[in-house]
Amino acid sequence: MKNIRRLRLEAFIRRSVEGQLVMMDDPDLRLLTVTRIKLSNDTRLAKVYVSSLSSDESGQKVLMAALSRASGKFQERLAADVSMRFTPLLSFHFDQGFVKGTQVVELLTELEKNEKKDTADS
Repeated sequence: MKNIRRLRLEAFIRRSVEGQLVMMDDPDLRLLTVTRIKLSNDTRLAKVYVSSLSSDESGQKVLMAALSRASGKFQERLAADVSMRFTPLLSFHFDQGFVKGTQVVELLTELEKNEKKDTADS
């Protein structure tokens, strides 16, 4: 039963953060997508993983700095939305999965081109 409660709370936090991202004044934050929420066993800490179309490291740093500045607003809104004794503390992390997935696809495409080239040369 505890897993179901945690999953529901993670989904609730995700919806809350996504809704706040849309309403933010910072246009950079509107481009972020919440990919997943990882809630600690005691539900006191929630790691919020986000991704963006910006794959360069400097763009990621700018977005994470903007999230850090706005984290108080996210925390305040979540506390108003959730009825728990303790509101989970939000910590934001950039999800590297999308970037790494794109790199893998690029490598596979390059390998396929090289294989076709080698086959044509034979």
